[in-house]
Amino acid sequence: MHGVKPAGGLRARITRLFFAVSLLCPAFLGAQAEDLRVLQDWRLYSPAGDLFYRSLAREALGLLAARDRELAGLHGRTQWERYAASVRARLAASFGPLWEKTPLNARTVGAFEHAGLQVEKIIFESRPGWQVTAAVVRQPGLEGRLPAVLLVCGHTNDGLRGYQQQIFNLARRGFVVLCFDPIGQGERYQYYDPELGRSRLGGTTHEHSYAGLQYLLLGRTMGAVRLWDGIRAVDYLLSRPDVDPARIAVHGRSGGGTMSSYLGAMEPRISVAAPECYLTSFRRLFESIGPQDAEQNLLGQIAAGLDHGDFLIARAPKPSLMLTTTRDMFSIAGARATFASVRPAFDALGAPGNLQMVEDDAPHQSTVANRERLYGFLRRQFGTPGDTVDVTFPVVPPDSFKISDTGQVITSGSRTIHELILEDAAPVLAQLEQNRKDIKANRERVSRAARSLAGLGGPVPAGPALFCGRFTRRACYVEKLVLDSESPLPLPALVFVPKGAGPHPAILWLDDRGKAAAGVAGGEPERLAEAGWLVLSLDLPGFGELAADPHADDSVIQGVSYNLLFGAQLVGRSVTGIQARAAEAALLYLQGRPDAAAAGGSVVVAAGAAGPAALHAAALGAPVRALCLGRSLLSWESVLETRWYDQALGATIVPSALLQYDLPDLAGLFAPRPLLVAGPLGGDGAPADSALREGFAATVATVAGGDNGLSFAADSSGLAPWLAGLAHPAVK
Repeated sequence: MHGVKPAGGLRARITRLFFAVSLLCPAFLGAQAEDLRVLQDWRLYSPAGDLFYRSLAREALGLLAARDRELAGLHGRTQWERYAASVRARLAASFGPLWEKTPLNARTVGAFEHAGLQVEKIIFESRPGWQVTAAVVRQPGLEGRLPAVLLVCGHTNDGLRGYQQQIFNLARRGFVVLCFDPIGQGERYQYYDPELGRSRLGGTTHEHSYAGLQYLLLGRTMGAVRLWDGIRAVDYLLSRPDVDPARIAVHGRSGGGTMSSYLGAMEPRISVAAPECYLTSFRRLFESIGPQDAEQNLLGQIAAGLDHGDFLIARAPKPSLMLTTTRDMFSIAGARATFASVRPAFDALGAPGNLQMVEDDAPHQSTVANRERLYGFLRRQFGTPGDTVDVTFPVVPPDSFKISDTGQVITSGSRTIHELILEDAAPVLAQLEQNRKDIKANRERVSRAARSLAGLGGPVPAGPALFCGRFTRRACYVEKLVLDSESPLPLPALVFVPKGAGPHPAILWLDDRGKAAAGVAGGEPERLAEAGWLVLSLDLPGFGELAADPHADDSVIQGVSYNLLFGAQLVGRSVTGIQARAAEAALLYLQGRPDAAAAGGSVVVAAGAAGPAALHAAALGAPVRALCLGRSLLSWESVLETRWYDQALGATIVPSALLQYDLPDLAGLFAPRPLLVAGPLGGDGAPADSALREGFAATVATVAGGDNGLSFAADSSGLAPWLAGLAHPAVK
């Protein structure tokens, strides 16, 4: 082998070069050796960014299996009728409260003819001052009361203008067709910026989820907001002399499929429902694309024993048509399973032909074949004559279809969704303030409600810890651990152990940027270890190694995974509650470490969006003797009251929380133990102003019943002197 050097000689030269570089740059070896990730070499935990989601999916599948067993045991008319009545009650609770009906103030603001059809431009108010832009299309010259179709839009920026072909084809067959702009679409953008000419939040689903998080704090859902628009649209149809109240159908695709499923289940005046490209099963949804935007996820829906098929069972045996496509993002396997599970209800109730399902080989879209099947189904149910051929109509120019004065309702005099949220919040916040006047009852209420609403569950079992390696630094050792290593959601951690003799006072360090951000050489945990503290830096679920990958998960918006938020909501939990349980597990681990002086409780330092989770754990019985919250949100009320709130802070919400408690209430429960709030934030993500800080302090004092250990610092520089002032029996 001429010209090839012996392997040993090459290896020796590489070794000499490596040591030479290390002498010139001592940090070289450390930078290469100190990989602060913990889970990357463990295939069982890979990909780590999916572990949180998979743990939620596993919990959801367990709940859904129990529902399937319940359905399998139903036999006969009586049992199915009882089950359907139970479904309707549970759905009503999961939607959250609806509103009182008020005058629609409907008015026709224009009309024109198109392709032989009459188009009326309508504005009505589903709530006082909240305008809904709509169009009514019908054949002119038809007499008497006609069957009607409420056509509900899917997620399109154009709103009703994007559904012209379906509108005109249905009207051509003798139906009175009403189609309205959903909130956040068409002319009803709620976060519209006139200078940008679009929503400041981006797409329609972003608008839905943004307002939806604020409504969840009040125990309300975006699903209910959308449902209410549809209910009031039915009210409008029934106010027209040309509509037959006994022949009203609802149809929609995608997001409109969601809403037609909701309306079919919850609006008894709808006689026929035909949802398209939505109904699947939660099992297949969790296994595939995951929970979608706010309107598609109700309060504790899966925990309440509900699945997609229950929207059909709730209306059984009224005529229902499932329109599906085989390559839909909403799994066709789930749609087929749902159809099979619901069919026994229609059989038992004496109307097996009233439930039908059709498929077309297509992606997530409306197809000619499915539209023609829809026309045929409606024609048979309503006894209307005519063919079922889908016709292509010329498109109406945008200017002709403008309904509001400016083309957007919020610049034409309509109230905004945030104004309605504030209106709905007023009595809730007043009741919260009233509750605080009875100190003992309020403390008991907050303690009980916070654990229940956040979904913390019972005591946390201390799972085994897995040691994964150690680094040596100048003043401490850095251990790599997996806490709860045998659970579905293992917790990666770093432990900074002082080199001196222990036991050492313990700190649990939680940071929304992940443990690695704090774990770099010379970082705060290392400096604390040099000062004699044993510091456990933990990745909470959703942070660090356990954060969803924004490149692989399109539900991640500005760092917030809506799959996780709404997945937790469906199983009756919250991301903050799950994070709090992880913090509790870490604190129990510290109690069992022989080199940690944690018998009397550890100190917890939490930064950013980790703050609310730490506050839940500390206030609700975890062994914590002192707590520091850095750049943390002061109250969910400030998120609610801020139109342009910070999404990362909004993602800390616990559904329905403000019905019972806010973050200052938890701080009051934690008192009189020391609590340092350093660089606090308001709902907009900016530093909290004096009024917000004073309001927080006043509530803490009220809930605590007087003395408390609360103090404020302008920024994280206040941490070191605060820690120095904490006495501990292990510190000599």
